[in-house]
Amino acid sequence: MRLQSNYISKMRKCWLILFLLPCVLLSQSIFRKPLNDSTFSQWTDYIKTYAPSDSAFRVFNYLINSYNNLNRGLIAYKIWKEFSPLFPYRKPTLQQLLDNIKEIAIYPTPKEEDYPVLEEFIQDFAPDEYAFVALKRRAENLINYRKWDSAVAIFRKFMHLFPEKKKHIEKIIEILLAPTEGLVVHNLGPNINTSADEWDPCPTPDGSYIFFSTRGRPDSYGNSDVYFAKNENGVWQKSQNVGPKINGKRDETIDNIDPDGNGIWLSGTFEGTFGQFDIYYIKREENGLGPLQHLPYPINTQYVDEGACLSSDGKVLVFTSDRPGGVGEFHPYGRLYHGNIMGNMDIYICFKTDSGWSQPVNLGPTINTPYAERSPYLHPDGKTLYFSSDGHPGLGRLDVFKAVRLREDSWTEWSEPVNLGKEINTILDDWGYKVSLRGDSAFFASHWRTDGYGGWDLYSVTLPKYAKPQKFATVRGKIIDPFGKPLSAKINIEDLQTGKNLGTLSSNPENGSFLIVLPLGKNYGYYAEKEGYFPISNNIDLSKFQQDTNISFDIILYPIDFLVEKQKKVRLNNIFFDFDKYDLKPESFLELDRVVKILNENPNFNIHIEGHTDSIGTEEYNLQLSRKRAEAVRNYLVSKGIARDRITIFGFGASMPVATNETEEGRALNRRVEIWFVRR
Repeated sequence: MRLQSNYISKMRKCWLILFLLPCVLLSQSIFRKPLNDSTFSQWTDYIKTYAPSDSAFRVFNYLINSYNNLNRGLIAYKIWKEFSPLFPYRKPTLQQLLDNIKEIAIYPTPKEEDYPVLEEFIQDFAPDEYAFVALKRRAENLINYRKWDSAVAIFRKFMHLFPEKKKHIEKIIEILLAPTEGLVVHNLGPNINTSADEWDPCPTPDGSYIFFSTRGRPDSYGNSDVYFAKNENGVWQKSQNVGPKINGKRDETIDNIDPDGNGIWLSGTFEGTFGQFDIYYIKREENGLGPLQHLPYPINTQYVDEGACLSSDGKVLVFTSDRPGGVGEFHPYGRLYHGNIMGNMDIYICFKTDSGWSQPVNLGPTINTPYAERSPYLHPDGKTLYFSSDGHPGLGRLDVFKAVRLREDSWTEWSEPVNLGKEINTILDDWGYKVSLRGDSAFFASHWRTDGYGGWDLYSVTLPKYAKPQKFATVRGKIIDPFGKPLSAKINIEDLQTGKNLGTLSSNPENGSFLIVLPLGKNYGYYAEKEGYFPISNNIDLSKFQQDTNISFDIILYPIDFLVEKQKKVRLNNIFFDFDKYDLKPESFLELDRVVKILNENPNFNIHIEGHTDSIGTEEYNLQLSRKRAEAVRNYLVSKGIARDRITIFGFGASMPVATNETEEGRALNRRVEIWFVRR
């Protein structure tokens, strides 16, 4: 019996080999044929004939992977749908194939001949997210050719399949049906845009230069480089590589320029990078650019960290990252997810501390979604955030949005993001959105416009009202010494009502220029300081302004030794009294604390304090009022530890005017407290 059993077993193996040999040989021969439309039926006939054999499954698998590799996921899905029932014992593998197909099927913009299969895909998988992205892809060409009503019809046709996305789809329809604003979008022209890719436009605050990222240019140092161009009389000149101080053999891209124009934020794969992309900073110094600074952990991690933007007060860094712990599940950059390769990137902030930077804070679910949020730009007003997202209701992959911070003490409470509309956003990625300092125009990168030069191009657009930042004041000027020499100095901004320091910025080390952006509605103080110089302060009262405004003035800083030697008087601009009173208002304390600091650092100095009034009132009354105000200043200094015998006070009344007393402006200048120093 054992011999007979062995014989039967051997015969079965022989018959199996004889049966399978033609299949194997045929499958090997069919793999030698190129995959094209003419051979497609031969491949599918083989599957029908020999399924569920291993060779038939290999052909089935090969077809699907081949079309996936060609970004023809919809054809792969058609094959899967028709032939997967022939392989009932391979369900885990079939599911894995389907998961890959779903990602690839929604990646490209479909061709017209793909529409029937795409609509099958939508119906088969609704209401999951793959089907929803497929619905957006179905409308892309209609949106691209501005067939708004036809695109709306597509969304309405399938809306019932997505009950939880009803509001999302209605918002897209609202964007499509919104009246056009007649916005004029300008390509920045051939001196900037080329057949290669240009993105990340970063204009300097004064608008005289624009920096941007590019790849594929013949004079590049590496894969991605940073370039710049100068604006002369409204015309962008030929762009140039910024050189080896920034660019190297790897990826270097620009993210933002500091609001004062003195620092550049970069991201890339510089030497020493922790992860795939890291954030870097380089600051302008008197002799050019300083050293490249690699931001520490926890800003940079082993993940993708990019898109850094510094707030105008220098206290908050906004950036994006695909690190775990964001809104939604972890999906790293570089793998297909949600129809693109950007993963789940979120926008974070870190606070500047005395020891470095705080732990990152996620901006929360109003801004961030389970998909990609990138390219944040915090306007110098400190409240208006522009960013790109493929998770909020939009027309394409990345659309540009605007949101406003609702509370000054919170970075996680935001208004609902507003899509900037169909005249700015396209069916592909729109990002790198930067608003000019004036707030009336913006720059951005786009990939799908008829006037492009190829790849990504840079554009500018005049902003509609709904897209503009909040109203603000622009303050600019120069810091110089008594002889007109430009100085590199710090300017500290204060809220005079609360005494809170709102931030510090620096003047340009090359020419002494400074630029400050301040929201309207407050009375601000500032003081400029430099080691060895007397700090000069003043106030900028914006409490009654209703419209954007420009303010210009220069600041003269005097060396302390110069003041002593020349016995030069200095006006204390941020000393405040109520009308007809001599009690110091709390807003004055910051100013006087700086005087205390100088006296403590220079124990060999005495101080003279002079009080002055305007001509309103009697001479005797003004003399008394001016002396009492000088006395109030002395009393404050004494309360802070300055010896009374180091302080001499004078009250001159209205006897020493510095301006006419015939106007309110002149009288305001005459009401003052001045100090000067003498050696003991």
